[in-house]
Amino acid sequence: MNDIVMIHGAWHGGWCWDRTAALLRAQGWRVSCPDSTGDTLADCAAAVPWAPVVVGHSMGGMLAEAMDPAPRVLIHLCSYLPLPGDSVASLDRLVPAPPRRWPRDNLGRLVLPPDAARAMLYHDCPDADLSRLRPQPVGPLRDPLPGPRKRTTRHYVLCDQDRAITPAAQRAMLDRAPVDHLHHRPWGHSPFQSDPQGLANLIDGILR
Repeated sequence: MNDIVMIHGAWHGGWCWDRTAALLRAQGWRVSCPDSTGDTLADCAAAVPWAPVVVGHSMGGMLAEAMDPAPRVLIHLCSYLPLPGDSVASLDRLVPAPPRRWPRDNLGRLVLPPDAARAMLYHDCPDADLSRLRPQPVGPLRDPLPGPRKRTTRHYVLCDQDRAITPAAQRAMLDRAPVDHLHHRPWGHSPFQSDPQGLANLIDGILR
């Protein structure tokens, strides 16, 4: 059984964790980074194998909260932090911001243009490979989280330079959905690319 499962966010796949996962494995952890695919929130959550520790990034935090049974420890990495009934779309409305409208492919999935990905997700990641991003189904973004709120130990990593889920939005979610431990880091939205060693050290430190 894996010690840690890492859940990616929208437009990504398990590949985004490659550097951080390799560093955690070198520290002795058994790590899995699955592709959470599906057209609904329930399908995506069901595609994630259970582990005692789950790290959810961005939309991955919503999937982690939907897992049943819940992990013993849930680490939200600049992620959506829902209460039952919330969706990614509803949480995006907590803090007023200019609307984001992405083009769609012929299956109705959202396509993130490379210039938008660079500005929003990877502004501090000069070597990020944008060619690996994939269209995102809208179902997991619109589906509400079922209740009740599951019992687990929650950590939240608030990234102070995030341009996708802004620090103000992260704080607004924390105000209404408290966690057990809060960690501040001077990262953008994708520390698995910008500082994989720092991220691996943080996760290792939390678990030890």
